[in-house]
Amino acid sequence: MALVKLYNKSGDDKAVKLQAGIEKKFGRIPEVFQAMGRNGDFLDKMLQLGEVAGKGLDPKTKELICIAISAVNGCEYCVSAHRAAAKSAGITDEEITAAIEVAAAMSAFNKFNAALGLNIDIKAD
Repeated sequence: MALVKLYNKSGDDKAVKLQAGIEKKFGRIPEVFQAMGRNGDFLDKMLQLGEVAGKGLDPKTKELICIAISAVNGCEYCVSAHRAAAKSAGITDEEITAAIEVAAAMSAFNKFNAALGLNIDIKAD
């Protein structure tokens, strides 16, 4: 159950228009876009951010990054949504699991290093 009001074609005019395009793409309006649907400017900017983030990455790499980060951040909604997109793009379950393994390892190293306050002694030129 959502913790906020969902706006399914009931937000401002811009949001309703954007949601029509989303519905055409997905066959429905996913809850994430309903939750953003009160304010069309906000929904528009979030959609734009999703488009421009990772520009220059191939779609497979971008989806694997989305899944991995969502997994370590604990967002089941995003893991599920991006896993669906990845699977439809031909990404295998093994590749998805491998990406999550890398993200989990990095998260563990990040937390360990941050907790200890280690000096940064490995640097790129």
